[in-house]
Amino acid sequence: MIRKNQRIETLRDAFAKAATANDPEAMQLVGRELLDEYDQQPKLSKFHQDHRTIVAGMLITLMAMEKLKQDGSYDRMSPEERERLPLDLGLVAIDMLLKKKQHG
Repeated sequence: MIRKNQRIETLRDAFAKAATANDPEAMQLVGRELLDEYDQQPKLSKFHQDHRTIVAGMLITLMAMEKLKQDGSYDRMSPEERERLPLDLGLVAIDMLLKKKQHG
């Protein structure tokens, strides 16, 4: 179990601030660092395991959004599809991560 790890807490706070500010670049930068920090821990509490899954899901969502914008798919979507896209991608990412967790 994680002992009070100040680095993880600091990164969690920074990730939350980046998400609140809707800053995808900062979310990716801090999120990757946070996942690396989680991976270095010998054992994670249930809370930290769940948070790791959420952060990973958000990073997958951000990368997918960026890819859709780069290849022009995003521009071809209706306003309603664009509005729903982050939620849909997030749900797919979380579902994928949870299935991976169950089988791996």
